[in-house]
Parts: sequence; structure tokens; C-alpha cells
Amino acid sequence: MNFNIISYILYIPIIFFITIKVGWILYKSGEVFLCNIFQNDIEMTQNLNRLLLMGYYLINLGAATITITYWDSVENIQEMINTLSNILGKTILLLALLHYNNIFWIKFLNRKKQKIN
Repeated sequence: MNFNIISYILYIPIIFFITIKVGWILYKSGEVFLCNIFQNDIEMTQNLNRLLLMGYYLINLGAATITITYWDSVENIQEMINTLSNILGKTILLLALLHYNNIFWIKFLNRKKQKIN
């Protein structure tokens, strides 16, 4: 039995689901936050929110797909579970870091804009 193939078959739908679900939640929740930052400029808010969502999807799904090439050979079920847990955990941490990075830069740019005005 080829445990690598089984791992890939499990990993890809799980990570795609997590990425898309989290991205959609951030997209929906972030619009209010961005609207406040851009002083109710709805068009700017919606455009930036869509750009952030697209960038988020591209970076995360690309990184998740590339991750498969760096897996060691999986020989049994225990290694398969360990590998999946390790890779999924790292990817979820990456998602969190990217989210907080975006929040930091948006707040930073907003403060800079408020000082200028």
C-alpha cells in the first residue's frame, strides 16, 4: 500500500477546505474593518478586500501544493498521521501569521494616513 498517495489524497482536500473557509471568513469579517480604515469608501474597501482574498488564496494554496514535494516517504499509518499533522499544523500557523501580518500593515498604514490628515 502506498501511504504517500493516501496522504496526498487526504491532505489536498483538507488544506484546500481550511484555506478557502478561513479566507472567506476573513473576507466577510474584514470588510467592516477595512471600511472603517478607509472612512466608508465602499469601492476602495471592496476592491482591497478582494485583492487581499485573492492574494491569500494564491499564496496559501500555492504553498500547500508545493509542500507536497518536500514530504519524506511515508511507510505506515503512524508516519502518515504524523506527517499530515505536522504539515497541516505548519500551514495553519502560516495562515495565522499572514493574517496578523496583514492586520499589522493595514493598521500601520492607517495610522500613517491619520497623522498626515
